[in-house]
Amino acid sequence: MKTKKICCEHARNLDIVHVLAKLGHYPSKTTVKEAWFLSPLRSETQASFHVSYHKNRWYDFGLGKGGNCLDLIIALKQCSIAEALQFLANDQQLSVTDPNKTSLSFHKQISKKKKEGIKVLFVQELSNLQLLHYAKKRGIPRELIIEMTSEVHFELYGKRYYAIGLQNRRGGYELRNAFYKASSSPKSYSYFQQDGNGLIITEGLFDYLSLALLDPELFFTHDHIILNSLSFIQEIIKHFDAYPDSILLFLDNDPAGDRMTSYLLEHFAQAIDLRYRFYPYKDFNEKLCHVQRENTL
Repeated sequence: MKTKKICCEHARNLDIVHVLAKLGHYPSKTTVKEAWFLSPLRSETQASFHVSYHKNRWYDFGLGKGGNCLDLIIALKQCSIAEALQFLANDQQLSVTDPNKTSLSFHKQISKKKKEGIKVLFVQELSNLQLLHYAKKRGIPRELIIEMTSEVHFELYGKRYYAIGLQNRRGGYELRNAFYKASSSPKSYSYFQQDGNGLIITEGLFDYLSLALLDPELFFTHDHIILNSLSFIQEIIKHFDAYPDSILLFLDNDPAGDRMTSYLLEHFAQAIDLRYRFYPYKDFNEKLCHVQRENTL
């Protein structure tokens, strides 16, 4: 059996909207010229991930990053160029976009669909081997991921999927697997109280779990808010009065995290920026994965 191959030029020109659809990401809004998605690279509630049909280029306004299809797969899967090319080569149905033509065929297909959200079918204890393997690749051991999260089976556009799920305070779930990053409605932040000495704020599920491994004493002596999206900052502020002594900020080392950290430091005297704990990495999970790789050498 021959190994499928694809060159970089071909991969860069693959239709981004079509590739996203194959991975389970569909536009929240489309026009003749463009499509807007909830970012596949992070959690958000308002679509800020833009794809130009004409240019066949994407841009994530929350991250301030963009590029072609190959760039997207590298960012999405956090893999090398060679691994991204192999991933794209394995799908023979991916089509190359003609930059002089608009992808109207896909646009028409989406416009005929009813606007559907994620429908949670059932939730159970995490046991799926693929999800456990994904968690292990992110540095999270079996026992911890099973204890802290659930296995969520859901339906989207008539197809069934499953993912690691973290419940938010309104009953929705943040959903993660190797190919998918989204959330079910109602969307909100996650808030875990354990009569802690203060409050810890992280951006996402894997940062929260990584902190449990890197500094368990700090983790288990504080309450936690996992934002799930920076857009929930204004909503969590109502909890700050309950923590007059310390609110520990572990937001990402990126422009959006910089802006939000600066805002909180300016407006709340008890806020403390502790991102140096995982510098020069983007977040706690990136540091955890690096530490584990170093320990295996």
